[in-house]
Amino acid sequence: MCNDDGKCPEIDCKIKFGYHTIKYVLQHNHNKEVFDRYDRFYTQQKLEEMYEFIWCAHRCGSGQLNEGQEILNIMTCVKCHRKTCFEHKVEWHEGLTCAQYDEQTNVSVRLTKQWITQNTKSCPGCSAQIEKDAGCDHMTCIKCKHEFCWACLANYNRIRRDGNHRHDQNCKHYSAYNS
Repeated sequence: MCNDDGKCPEIDCKIKFGYHTIKYVLQHNHNKEVFDRYDRFYTQQKLEEMYEFIWCAHRCGSGQLNEGQEILNIMTCVKCHRKTCFEHKVEWHEGLTCAQYDEQTNVSVRLTKQWITQNTKSCPGCSAQIEKDAGCDHMTCIKCKHEFCWACLANYNRIRRDGNHRHDQNCKHYSAYNS
């Protein structure tokens, strides 16, 4: 996944490259096609990190921001002029409100909500739902970049600064402060 601080692809290299460095290296080496592809993926990732952004559910390849004073449930695509439900990220459910659509698809919605409850946690920084599928308990939210412990939700800035006694006392990573 592309990000602002892309790691060097060389094995064991700890150097991180910013967007402009990657642009310079690829364009300087006449790799315009590779840079254009990187730029497209980078832009798509940044858009998908925005809560207000939605892709058209009709697969026309367009997406747009749903912003203003109030987030609307219906997004009309600027490219294909068809409607997408912002809440459900599907083609607009004509003749049904979002609540009615939920009732109609209740079994699926209930099972999905049950899975989310059992397999995700809310980011302490922005409340985005996060799934941990492997690795250590040090998490970084893709939306707000908040770092926290998966087990106890403790802030990793405090843990780095002060030590493992900043974990919750019931956390497996907690260790009492020794002065």
